[in-house]
Amino acid sequence: MAAIYSLYIINKSGGLIFYKDYGIQGRMDTNDSLRLASLWHSMHAISQQLSPIPGCSGIELLEADTFDLHCFQSLTGMFLIHTD
Repeated sequence: MAAIYSLYIINKSGGLIFYKDYGIQGRMDTNDSLRLASLWHSMHAISQQLSPIPGCSGIELLEADTFDLHCFQSLTGMFLIHTD
């Protein structure tokens, strides 16, 4: 099972509602967490509009060499989970 490093809750307008670090690795200051939430919300919205597939829900997973970002969309916003 993957370790969870941090959790972000972003509202529908792109504002960061909640941010929590669960590990020592990958700690960010407040400004960086606000930037990440805003950037992710923008990329998610743009990917929904540019997708050639009708009804696409946007980016659900961003995989990198050292971490993954999982996005779960709800009616009131989205949850962004930073895992290994």
